[in-house]
Amino acid sequence: MRVAIAVMPDASELFPGPYGHAPLFAIYERRGSVWERVELRENPFKAVEGRGKPRLMQQLLGDCALWVGTQFGHHGPGHEHAGPGEDAPQRVQVPRGLPVEAVLERLEG
Repeated sequence: MRVAIAVMPDASELFPGPYGHAPLFAIYERRGSVWERVELRENPFKAVEGRGKPRLMQQLLGDCALWVGTQFGHHGPGHEHAGPGEDAPQRVQVPRGLPVEAVLERLEG
């Protein structure tokens, strides 16, 4: 399973804002008992706003079954952007300030 984590440019810290505005996504795969980063993917849509954004994000991260970030949507819980349909990935919202390693540990449990 591939996981896309919204990260800051150093790739060790989570991006603290809306998922779709992250500058980068650290793509991890589970290999045996460890998470391995397989790619650091730039987000060409980070400045895009509007209803078409979920579709663009699905195009960018469609190979990832799980999206992890600190915020989905702009206005907090209950105001998330609608997903692109049945093929939408699972989303996991985690607290701000966690290092990526701590997020990966949470995914194990």
